[in-house]
Amino acid sequence: MVLINKAINEVTVKLVYYGPGLCGKTTNLEKVYANPKLENKGKMISMSTETDRTLFFDFMPMELGTIAGQKVRVQLYTVPGQVFYDATRKLVLRGADGVVFVADSQQSMKESNLESLENLKTNLRVNNIDPAKIALVFQYNKRDLPNVASVEEMSSYMKPGNAPVVEAAAIEGKGVAATLRAAVGRILDNMKNNVDTTLGFEPPAAPDMSARSGVTTSSAGVPKLSMRGNTAAPPQQPEASPFDAAVAQAVLSDEPEEVPFDAVEVTPEPIDEDPFAPQQDSGLEAMLASAQEVVTSLEAALARAKEHARAIASKLGKG
Repeated sequence: MVLINKAINEVTVKLVYYGPGLCGKTTNLEKVYANPKLENKGKMISMSTETDRTLFFDFMPMELGTIAGQKVRVQLYTVPGQVFYDATRKLVLRGADGVVFVADSQQSMKESNLESLENLKTNLRVNNIDPAKIALVFQYNKRDLPNVASVEEMSSYMKPGNAPVVEAAAIEGKGVAATLRAAVGRILDNMKNNVDTTLGFEPPAAPDMSARSGVTTSSAGVPKLSMRGNTAAPPQQPEASPFDAAVAQAVLSDEPEEVPFDAVEVTPEPIDEDPFAPQQDSGLEAMLASAQEVVTSLEAALARAKEHARAIASKLGKG
């Protein structure tokens, strides 16, 4: 969710890089961060697992100008792709405004791509985010390798629909900046058009407490009548929605040859009202709390992975 900080007149949006393990998510972020032309960037935070890493940093692309008079800050995240880090992926997706799905173009990775894409849709719904409305960009990575599927073949099973598709070789820096431009552009379009990406679940209706279904006068389980008179029981309140309001976070991408946002244009338009008025001023404390929550979860996941590795090493007689 877009984070509004009126104290410093700033809007923060969150972009998450998602995909199967070792597909190139981390490489994308590292290329963006290493770009010497990219200024106003924060410190990169890295949490390493046995085979993958979760990265985070934010930056303020000056080329974007302002949105409704407010500066734009972009947060970039990656998530670990392995199946057993699903809890971490759910947490990192919380409050996302956009997603870059990094698909591995190798023909042998078709099933892994499909499983990860389905996992993305599931975890978006868990976070009350509509997969059909969130800003989504597909990157077909590793196009520099042999035995890769054609773009047409990949699109036939990935089914990107209206989402942009970018060919890339992230290890060489190709297509990284184009992917980032497309993703941030989609997020800004959603903001400009006031697109609500939440699923908007409604709480279940209260059950009818006056009906005694399945009970007859001849049943052994006939309920006893109250001696206080024929007073109707108070209606049961509906349960609260299982989805809490998420705090915005995350975003990133790369390409050393060019400034990532050369092609992004945002034309300032006069507006009669603040399009962000419904949002609450979460402040820097909310950003810090959200970041600390992510770090805590990642540290716990890393500790579990290390313990698992020690157990395996012990069984192999190497501990």
